[in-house]
Amino acid sequence: MTLREHLNQFYKTYNIPAEGGVNDKTFEVPLPLFTLTLPNFPWRKRMLYVHDLEHILNEQDTSWTGEIFIASWEISTGYYKNFPVIIFPLWTMGWGMWTHLNTVFSAFRKGSTDKGIARLNIEKGKILDMDLAKLQSLTLNHRQRTRFSFYIRFVGWGFISQVVFLSPLLFLLLLLFIFFH
Repeated sequence: MTLREHLNQFYKTYNIPAEGGVNDKTFEVPLPLFTLTLPNFPWRKRMLYVHDLEHILNEQDTSWTGEIFIASWEISTGYYKNFPVIIFPLWTMGWGMWTHLNTVFSAFRKGSTDKGIARLNIEKGKILDMDLAKLQSLTLNHRQRTRFSFYIRFVGWGFISQVVFLSPLLFLLLLLFIFFH
């Protein structure tokens, strides 16, 4: 079964629009108290299939736990080089640090030895034509890190994810300070 077929099954299983909604003008983020609708930015559209393949590669669903796992894994594999897309995984990892810390930690640990799909530099058509076993062989266990460097990276990226996650609140507090000062 090709990765294209896996993706189509993934979209069907989780009731996701064709091609992950890449052709939609907006996308929705279901938060605990409300649903946030955001523009489907061109840079998000370009990387959407990679994110969805990462769910398949890591056997993660589209629940918040699955999204937090994938976001943390992405950051650990070097996905941060894909600016501005990295904003979404950083925000999600930041949320996960409050709600699913064990998931963040295990995903970051797994990602610290993996090579991310985005870093393979293989064109979309070629990736989608390969099978899952081939993708696994290209991504899994390519790096070894010392325990010390892992913890330094985890704390560093954890801090950055908190800044991104809390930035709307920090911005609001700054406005209130300016307005009432």
